[in-house]
Amino acid sequence: MRQTVGKKLRFDVFKRDQFQCVYCGATPSESVLLEVDHVHPVAAGGTNDIDNLVTACFACNRGKGAEPLTTVPQSLEEKAALVQEREAQIRAYYEVLEQRRARKDEELWAVADIFMERFNEDSILRSRLSSIRMFLERLSFYDVLEAMEIAADKKHSPNPCFTYFCGICWRKIKRANGEEV
Repeated sequence: MRQTVGKKLRFDVFKRDQFQCVYCGATPSESVLLEVDHVHPVAAGGTNDIDNLVTACFACNRGKGAEPLTTVPQSLEEKAALVQEREAQIRAYYEVLEQRRARKDEELWAVADIFMERFNEDSILRSRLSSIRMFLERLSFYDVLEAMEIAADKKHSPNPCFTYFCGICWRKIKRANGEEV
């Protein structure tokens, strides 16, 4: 005698499968009716054990019928392992991005420090920091550092020094792009 799948068990299966048909990926938001399907059909001795139940849309469940699957849907354990792997990759990627950001900040402040030390200032305008950051995106750190060192040695007040620094950087960018200087 066939035993019905209870509401709680049905909900647990839906929740485990993220309310998505394991065969075609359809969801209720696509106006699809979800059902619980027996991986190993009841007609062939399948039980209502949660490991034998999957979420299926009406069409896939009717299409499969009482036929056994030749490929069993991915188990919850396999799905969890994939999700963990994705999460580990994302964390590693964010770590690399954070290291890159920290390196770029160090480079930015190394250039800004030359300017601030030359003029005995404990701060620097945000617009100047933005310019330095932009030059660091377009030139190597050493090119930008050298430009600031040259400008700080040649100019004896902040505004002309920074203007000269920008001019050096723009010339380097134009040379790198093959433009006439």
